[in-house]
Order: sequence, then structure tokens, then C-alpha cells
Amino acid sequence: MIACNNPKLRTLVGIDSSAPSHEALQALSESALAAACEVCLATVVPEPPLYTIDDTSMPWIPQDVFDSRVETENTQLRQLQQKFGETFSSCEISVSKGHAGRGLIEMSERFDADWIVIGSVGHSAFSRILLGSTSDYVANRSTRTCLVHRPVKTDDEPSQGLFSRVVIAISNAESDNALPDWIAALRLVPNCEVHLVHVMETHPEYELHLLKKVAAYMEEVRSAAWKLMESTRPRLEALGMNVKSNLLESPNVGRAVLEYANEHACDLIAVGDQDDSLLEQVMLGSVSRFVVRHATQSVLIVR
Repeated sequence: MIACNNPKLRTLVGIDSSAPSHEALQALSESALAAACEVCLATVVPEPPLYTIDDTSMPWIPQDVFDSRVETENTQLRQLQQKFGETFSSCEISVSKGHAGRGLIEMSERFDADWIVIGSVGHSAFSRILLGSTSDYVANRSTRTCLVHRPVKTDDEPSQGLFSRVVIAISNAESDNALPDWIAALRLVPNCEVHLVHVMETHPEYELHLLKKVAAYMEEVRSAAWKLMESTRPRLEALGMNVKSNLLESPNVGRAVLEYANEHACDLIAVGDQDDSLLEQVMLGSVSRFVVRHATQSVLIVR
């Protein structure tokens, strides 16, 4: 969690050859948030697979060729450091070798990052499920807050705000308490539109007589959900945000959040991590995991 008394944000930005990673860096550098960011530009070079021939393991490309690629990545990062460095509070570079997702997570821990900013390469949700992606891997496995940045074209006038219209999904998770702090840390423009959304999960498969029995209980849950959102509202309004609260009902919480964000042309979805175990995430999924995989806009997973 970010420290309220620390105006600086230690920010690890994942960089690769894809346009989205450079767009994420560009957007961060042009925002009002830039001067508060202590940045590490991080790249992971995948190591070549090894082949065993006569009990001898050999990489599929010569070591000097691989070393040359590592040096090329270093050179490209230095160029980015020179181009963007002055816009940030500080800017350093780091190159690692190995698995891209694991490498970025390990570098974020060494850098003691407050958050990780990573561009999404824009695979379809189906491709991300089948093949995985670095952004999906990092967002769901890191213990740090992650921003998966996806540029969204809007008709709004450009501003110094990193985002112009935000959905905050309130789920009664412990991480919900940190959501307003992160909205403050993002330094959004005054009067930025912020939608507080809580989705009550419905169960249409239940028989009618069972639904009638739980009707009174659901009214209590509905009342508690409103109180939860309204308790968050003052913290956001104190930041100058234009806050709207909405209570939704749906059999699929993640899909309801996405549909709401699309209907209201939001360019950021902020959601607290439910802190499920890895096994629970794989077997059952989670709202944050669903949102990261299926959203077309940027997603901030707060931890």
C-alpha cells in the first residue's frame, strides 16, 4: 500500500518492443503524476531454450548472439531514459533475463515498487486465456498494485489527467480501503467523474420459493452495500472528484462492471484484489482476473 505521507510513487514500468508498453510510458510521462514518479524502466530478455546433445546442454542460439540482444535492450532503455527521464522525479533502467512475467515481478520487488505499470498488447480475451500474456501474468500474480494500461480514444478534450472517467468497483474486500488513496495518488484532474459501483451477485438458478425466503436478507445486503459506497464518497469528494454511486445486480459481477464501464465511456476500472489463493484463482477465477482479461480500457488492481 502507498504511504499517505510519501508524495513519491516508486513506479516500475514494463518495457518491451510492443507499441502498448511505449504508449503506457508516454501517457505516464505526459500526466500530472509524472513529477511524483520515481521510475524504473524494466525489460526482461527471454533466455533461449536449451537442447541436450550427447549429454551436453546447449542454447539454440550462440551465447554471443544472446549477449548482443541484451546489450541492444540496454541501449534502447538508455534511449528511453534520455527521452523521458527529465519528466520524472528520477529514472533508472534495469534489464533481466528469463520469463517476462516472473522477471518483472522480481524486479518490482528489488526496486520496492509501489506499483507496476504495464501496457497490454491487445490480444483478445480468448487469446489471453489460451496463451496468457505478460500483463495478465503480472496483474494476477504480483503482490503489488498493478496498472494494465490500454489507450482509449475518446471525444474528451486532452488533459493532464492520466484518466478522465473512472469506475471504482466496491466489493467489500479489505483492499477497498486503499482504493481512494490510489485515486488520490493518480492526481486526476479536478471534477473528474468517478463512478462507485457495487454489484450484488444474483442467483437466477434458485427456485422461486427460495428467492422469496431470502428477499428480506437481500434488502439488508442492499442497504449495507449503499452504506459501503456512501462511506467511500466523502474521501473522493474531498479530492474534488464528481462522484456517482450505483448499485447493480447481475449473475456475473465482472461482466456487470465491464458493461457499466463501457456504457459510461470510462477509461479506467479500479478494483481491489480479492486476495484469493492461486488455486482459487485458477479454479474459480476472481472479479479482478475477469476484468483484466476482458476489459478494453485500463485496469488498476489495488493491493
